[in-house]
Amino acid sequence: MPNHTSRQYFDHERLDAYRLARRAVQLVHALKPKLRGLPGGAAGQLERAVVGAHSNLCSGAAARGAEKRRQLSIAYTEASEAGGALDLPFDLGAINATEYHALRDVLLRLCQCLTGLIGTA
Repeated sequence: MPNHTSRQYFDHERLDAYRLARRAVQLVHALKPKLRGLPGGAAGQLERAVVGAHSNLCSGAAARGAEKRRQLSIAYTEASEAGGALDLPFDLGAINATEYHALRDVLLRLCQCLTGLIGTA
């Protein structure tokens, strides 16, 4: 029987981008009560975008070659989408400036990390 404990981490767990993606998901989750009732499904769009960035980053970290670049590019696109989707709850008064800037800063740093990862893929 193979020893599955010899590898103590997933590829994505060593990336700063992963920590930022997790933080973005945590921040959106904390804001969820404030996001209820926004028009056009804006809350769901923001939530799907941060979760998509997280999951595609994890997939990309495990992939190789062109598939790695593709998955990381999707993660970047999702994180960028989240940055745009974040404007709506702020503009509509559902979240305050502190909450907006906290999540925006995390998403911007995530996009910067992903840009670097895409460049080295």
